Amino acid sequence: MEACGRGHTFKKYKKVKGVALISVLVMGIMIALVIGGLYYILTRTMLTGERVRVYTSTREAAVGGVNYAVLQIKSGLFDNMDQLECPTGWTTVGNCCTANLNYRLSGTTETFRNTITICLRGYAPPPGEVVTGVAYTRPQPGGRGYIYSIISDADGPQGSRSRVEAVWMR
Repeated sequence: MEACGRGHTFKKYKKVKGVALISVLVMGIMIALVIGGLYYILTRTMLTGERVRVYTSTREAAVGGVNYAVLQIKSGLFDNMDQLECPTGWTTVGNCCTANLNYRLSGTTETFRNTITICLRGYAPPPGEVVTGVAYTRPQPGGRGYIYSIISDADGPQGSRSRVEAVWMR
């Protein structure tokens, strides 16, 4: 039984088909190992898959909390604080918004808590802006000119604590 008239029998074709299947399976396993290795390198070595931030000291964690709060303010997340509204995930405490972030110190597996508090303290016209209204009573749209106080309390090992306070004007 000739397949194409060139001496290729059905048995030879079946052998080639089996070799191709095995080579595809081996190639697939090798590609999966390469992708798995890259994932392992990115998540373990470079700590990109960590949900918990890693810092070298409690003080650095407190500073990181202030930087996180500033990024949230700059993104416009706290533009409605003048109406005592906190963003989703933040709790209202008085006229302030509070959130807890977990962090870890490098070289340890224990997680610690960093409490960040953002309070709207007032309004001032931004430098270089045209003053409108009577006695600076009309805030700019988009939260420009709002003055926030930021407090970051980071708990550390053995009952240690670091506190960083900052004032930010948007």
